[in-house]
Amino acid sequence: MDISRKIARLIYPQFRFGESDINDALKLVKLGVGGFCLYGGSVDEVLELTRTLRSYSDHPLLFAADYENGVGQWVSGATKLVSNMAIAASGDVELARRKAEITAIESDALGVDWVFAPVADIANNHINPIVNLRAFSDDIDTVIKFSKSYISGLNSFNILNSVKHFPGHGDTSVDSHMMLPEIEKDENELENFELMPFKALSELSDSFMIAHLKILSLDKTNPASLSKRIITDILRNRMKYNKTVITDALMMKAISNETESGVRAFLAGADILLYPTDPYKLYYALMENYSRGIITDAMVDLSIKRQDQLVRKRNLSMHNTKDLSVIGSSDYKKFVEEISSLCISWVKKIPTPVDKKIFYFETLGEEKPKGEFFIDELKNLGFEIKNDISDCDVIIISSFSKPKAFSGAINLGSKEKEEVDKIIKTGKKIIFISFGSPFVFDGYVKNIDGGICCFSDIKEFQITAARAIKGITDISGKLPVRINE
Repeated sequence: MDISRKIARLIYPQFRFGESDINDALKLVKLGVGGFCLYGGSVDEVLELTRTLRSYSDHPLLFAADYENGVGQWVSGATKLVSNMAIAASGDVELARRKAEITAIESDALGVDWVFAPVADIANNHINPIVNLRAFSDDIDTVIKFSKSYISGLNSFNILNSVKHFPGHGDTSVDSHMMLPEIEKDENELENFELMPFKALSELSDSFMIAHLKILSLDKTNPASLSKRIITDILRNRMKYNKTVITDALMMKAISNETESGVRAFLAGADILLYPTDPYKLYYALMENYSRGIITDAMVDLSIKRQDQLVRKRNLSMHNTKDLSVIGSSDYKKFVEEISSLCISWVKKIPTPVDKKIFYFETLGEEKPKGEFFIDELKNLGFEIKNDISDCDVIIISSFSKPKAFSGAINLGSKEKEEVDKIIKTGKKIIFISFGSPFVFDGYVKNIDGGICCFSDIKEFQITAARAIKGITDISGKLPVRINE
């Protein structure tokens, strides 16, 4: 393979169903890219794309996706699974393994090779808008043991993993999709906290994803994803990590001039350059740096060697026809239903039975309630949902706050807090339910009569939450993070 093809293999563009064009993707395959990161699509669309692009490639393509919460997080018709924090709330690492197995089985059936998970960040910053539920816990040991179990589940079906976001994205308070977070900790603090999960998962991992964030004590100038000090000196040399290193998406606003940043990331020690807005500009910039002798054959060959190790693990020559009936299997839906009572946690237990007349309120309420399955189950259980707050016995406040790229916010905003405070002042019995972030309870535990955290808003968890309020389903989850009461 000549150097131009090898350099193209360093680049992994995105393919976003409904926006990207397959003819453009075929041109990128002809250029020689190493693979694609997929977003969205239906089962049939993803399968057709992976098969088509592979048939036109002269080398094994790797298809990757952010299926952190199952393939159904992005692909219609596949299984939606729950957040890592929900899984950790069960206390049972076997559930993390099973979550990963289901994800691996469905990914494999679609021709997707690489799941960018697990998140090994530590959820110790309550206002972090982009990690939160995606992490398992604020406890190092919990993060490590659940991450290990998750990786074992992917390994069971030969699906590649990517531990993220090195060197640790948990203690930040801005969204790196929008701006560059900074961590102000000394090197000793990092060694004994943020870096601990990555050290423990190094041997099991297939790759590490590097975060777009700045750690001033390690590199005052460059974000981690562009820092030779962090990627080469610390990760490669000190931690002896010789596996694939992949950047977080280069299109994220935390870094500027993504083409230049892609080159800098490679020079810093990254092997794969993920999701540039313009893959061609990045390719030509890499080629120019090669012609000037800044990028060498040895550097490129080492990165290709690491990529080939991933290809061998997947054994891509054996991409035979898969059984699509495994996707969206009723057994997987049953799994989600069965674990709901094990994951959902009391923040403050309520005395039962709860009076029948309920006023339901959603923070940031929309025309169509997000809690429609919850409301329907309450009605099925005999509760009356009242439109007038003065005509109720109990007020249920629900929040659906969860990490979302480019939102820049999490938990309750100032307007939402005003609304919640106003409701609490009515003197009515208050039950507060979070179908997302547990940190919405900060400062409210003493002022409510009951609190439940579901860590997920999927249908099965909404139904179980309603049944817990009725007192006919016992929930046994334990918060895997600390709340400021």
